[in-house]
Amino acid sequence: MKVPYTKSGKIGDMVWQRARYGQICYQAFVPFNPRTHRQVTVRGNFGGVSGRWRTLNEAQRRVWIVVASTRKTRRRLLQCGRMPGFNYFVQVNVARVNRGLAQVDLPLEFLRALEAEAAGRPDIGSFDQPPIGP
Repeated sequence: MKVPYTKSGKIGDMVWQRARYGQICYQAFVPFNPRTHRQVTVRGNFGGVSGRWRTLNEAQRRVWIVVASTRKTRRRLLQCGRMPGFNYFVQVNVARVNRGLAQVDLPLEFLRALEAEAAGRPDIGSFDQPPIGP
């Protein structure tokens, strides 16, 4: 049975909201943020890498966008899609900065393909198994 009206929002120290099987309420709370040195460092790295995207020139951004379009995002709610170039740039570079490595201006896949082309061999990726057949 559907209720014609429901409470929604915060009233005093209680929060009211509609849920799948009816209305629920719970005590309001403020999430705990310990602000440890490591947490602040990682968040600072994330902000620095995110801001660095704006310093890339258009050609570099296009390379990130093209390479990222070959990758899928994580599945959420039974859906996944193409990864945006900015997200891939941040994913790669935040992981590198958190490990103490230098950031890269171009995706590593792109650099490997350029090296393979310059060496005169086709880029076969990480496929190490010899071909099977006659």
